[in-house]
Amino acid sequence: MSSQLAALCAVTSFLWLINSVEDHQIIEQPRLSSTLILLIASLTSYATSHFSGWLPGANGRFDDELGLSSTGNKTRPISQRNFPKKPRRYFVFILIVCIILRLESFHRVTADLQCSKPGLEAFIPVLILAYQLHSSPRRPRTFDEERDDFTRTMYEAIPDFLARSLYILVPSTLLISFGAYLALISEPRSTLFCSPQHDWARFVVLVQWAGVVLDAAIVIIAWRILAWARTTKSRLRTLAGILLVSGLGAGIFWGLSGDGVGSDTLFWFDVVIDGLTLATLLVSSSLLAPEGGAVLGFAGVVTFITGFLISVQRVWTLGSWENVSGWQTWGAVVGMSAGFTFFLHATDIKKVMFIHRAFVIMALMAVVIAVSIFTPIKMSKGMDSHPLGKLIYDSRVESDRWLIHASYSDSLPSAVREYGERHYGRDPPKGFDRWWEFAKQKKSPIIDHFKQMGDDILPFWGVPPAKLREDTRKAAKEIDMALLQIQNGTARHNLPTENPYQTIMDELVDLIKDFVEYLPDLEMAINLNERPRVLAPWDQIQRLAAAGMKRKKASSLLPGGSSGGSEYGKKDMPKPRLTEAVDKDELLKNTMSPKVLRELTSLSCPTGTKVKSGVHWDIRDFCSSCAKPQSNGQFLTNFGLSLELCHQSDLMRLHSFYMTPAEVPPTTSLLPIFSRSKTDNYADILLPLSHPPQTTPLTPPKTPQPWSKNHQKLYYRGSISRPYSDKPLLRGGQEERLVHLTNLPPSSTSTTTTRLILPNQSRSRAHYRSVSTPHLNTLLPFDTAFTSYSPCQQTPSSCPLDFHHLTSSSSPPDPFSNQYILTLDSSTSPSPLFLPTLSSPSNVPFLSTIFKEWYTDRVLPWVHFVPVDIRFHGLHSTLAYFTGIQGQTKEHGSTDGKWIAEQGAKWAARALRREDRQVYLFRLLLEWGRLVDDGRDEGGFKISSS
Repeated sequence: MSSQLAALCAVTSFLWLINSVEDHQIIEQPRLSSTLILLIASLTSYATSHFSGWLPGANGRFDDELGLSSTGNKTRPISQRNFPKKPRRYFVFILIVCIILRLESFHRVTADLQCSKPGLEAFIPVLILAYQLHSSPRRPRTFDEERDDFTRTMYEAIPDFLARSLYILVPSTLLISFGAYLALISEPRSTLFCSPQHDWARFVVLVQWAGVVLDAAIVIIAWRILAWARTTKSRLRTLAGILLVSGLGAGIFWGLSGDGVGSDTLFWFDVVIDGLTLATLLVSSSLLAPEGGAVLGFAGVVTFITGFLISVQRVWTLGSWENVSGWQTWGAVVGMSAGFTFFLHATDIKKVMFIHRAFVIMALMAVVIAVSIFTPIKMSKGMDSHPLGKLIYDSRVESDRWLIHASYSDSLPSAVREYGERHYGRDPPKGFDRWWEFAKQKKSPIIDHFKQMGDDILPFWGVPPAKLREDTRKAAKEIDMALLQIQNGTARHNLPTENPYQTIMDELVDLIKDFVEYLPDLEMAINLNERPRVLAPWDQIQRLAAAGMKRKKASSLLPGGSSGGSEYGKKDMPKPRLTEAVDKDELLKNTMSPKVLRELTSLSCPTGTKVKSGVHWDIRDFCSSCAKPQSNGQFLTNFGLSLELCHQSDLMRLHSFYMTPAEVPPTTSLLPIFSRSKTDNYADILLPLSHPPQTTPLTPPKTPQPWSKNHQKLYYRGSISRPYSDKPLLRGGQEERLVHLTNLPPSSTSTTTTRLILPNQSRSRAHYRSVSTPHLNTLLPFDTAFTSYSPCQQTPSSCPLDFHHLTSSSSPPDPFSNQYILTLDSSTSPSPLFLPTLSSPSNVPFLSTIFKEWYTDRVLPWVHFVPVDIRFHGLHSTLAYFTGIQGQTKEHGSTDGKWIAEQGAKWAARALRREDRQVYLFRLLLEWGRLVDDGRDEGGFKISSS
């Protein structure tokens, strides 16, 4: 009973560790984490030794209890005959060295995890078995054992044969390991790539195999050392000493690496929890050490449970894009079940964590029968039609409902009532009637739906007006900031003529001039940098936003001026500072590293979310749980949710925004800063602002050629410049991943595959199938490349050869001559090409982004544009729907593409005009003017009862 309890604790703690690492902060500082976890486990093991009287084996020698000198057990299984030899004195030193080397190999592999192979750890039981078979020669059978074989019945002889036969133990262990391996390699891979020209990539798998061998060696040596301890107390203290010295040795590597010390409270919490869990695993496992075959039995049980749980989970995804290898999943379940059945007999394991092996075997038989029935049914079911057809149709219906919701009000009184219902009972700001007249005059299709604006402003209701005015001046003094001032019906800014951003502010002032006479006096700090600027903690935002949700009583019936506005003319406008004018050494000194940026981003997420609780480190495999909330298979169904980061921790390693240094670090205080774009975690206030002159996109021709005349291609061109990044090539950057994924040539040795929807032979149903990505690229019309890649030009020796042929100094072709144009983020901002593409009736924008702009919530996916997940796992399937494969156009896909192009252009001409920017800006300035007014709580606009 005690050994079963120890086994249960050991297996449970192991499973908890391998599943929780993904959600913990320790991966950000792996060497420091390893050192601390080993030290905590050492102290815990030593403390546990003081309570050894409560644990099994505390009252005498374990070897005496086992009766190792006895020869009377005639049917003693292999597991008991394989009790280890007495260890040498130097074994402890070898074990410590192996532990330190294993940690270093783990750190090296995780640094280039995309180059590693999944599932190799499943073969640890095979290595342990090989050692036991080599070190334990078969004992000659005695005369009594030979005689007993003739007197036993067949039913009595079979269990003894299974328990003694090497011919059963070897294949059963192989079946368990290979079945677990099949389960682990069936996971879809992420699009983060491993370049074959990368020097270290050639050795990652070799180091990974070395780590597996070290794992087996650590288990075997530790087993030999701990099994020969006299008592439980001495065993635990030996374990504590090994962990202590190993932790100190790992600490030396941490000190040499210069990783620094973690300052996040959550990091230290995770370290303590993982240290205690590791101690539970090691202490529980050490209690099993005296049992001769426990080391192989435990390794086999853990491998089986891990692989079996993954396989059963994979059964439920049969037929989906995540699992196109149904028979591989079936083979893993059947192989592991059969192997484990014989393994239990061969190792003489009577119970598996309190469950008798007979019940375990019956349960496995039931699972095998169920999976054998379920697999062919599920795999043959398929789909009646392409899911994108239904998704586009449903989006059309939903767009009609959305437009009604966005422009529900047909009069000023109804608009006032609707405003109160959508803004926690608050009245509109003063001047709302002027805005209503302006919006109607400009024929704005959006009257009521300004959710993004409301969400942006809401937290600032918790900040007093005087502080908002003070913080505005404070923010305006930062790098790449401008100040917009409205006073006495006149708008002006503080940028001089020679400033490169002057045209942006001039255009902003020009947008305001048509309604500036109706605005209160106010000032606004405008962010001219491409990156957003306000990354405040989530709890601070929520505390301040709570004040904005409280209903404010209105005492004023008519619009009026701002009581606090007169002070704006009392101060000279601050002189702007630009990054171009700042000393480069000073700029580099203040640049925020990607690691720090990711840590600050995690603080902007609610407690319990993926990004808040840990760092996604498994960049090799696709994170299904990250993409599933907003997706139906490979396709985005909730575009708005896909822009939220906190449940998508993998995006921190799949977008260059979080992987490159921030030359202008964000502020962690809630400052009132207005920006062109932002990600969901930032608290900047969005406003319509033009792109800088150097990033001004091409404009579509005034008379676009017909849809049918354009090339049926998906076009993308990118220009990469990252002067402050220490990584010339970001293998996880969205731009690099796209160009690499879509340009793998047929001659490539890459084993990358893509899941694609293809019809069966009768073309009556469709199924997901796995296709070689290099081959698929020749069948789909991709036209993606870089026009320049400056990091490779700066350090050509550190860039792989396969990226040089993807760049060209020649002028790129006209993007608007293609039917489909992919608009993709840069490392700092969204693509400026989206709106020009949207406004053309001959082009369909494929939008892949994590950024929001002022118009984001008024353009609808699958109606005005085609959304593409930033992971690109559905890119090939999406393009294949619209263009067909091998040039054979699917009629419905081409028709849908043309319809989306036309709908996007019509909507852009209705809702994304210059006039619509003015309507949005007018309302935003009224809202902001009220917030900075000392009398903002005294009332807003209200229809007079008379």
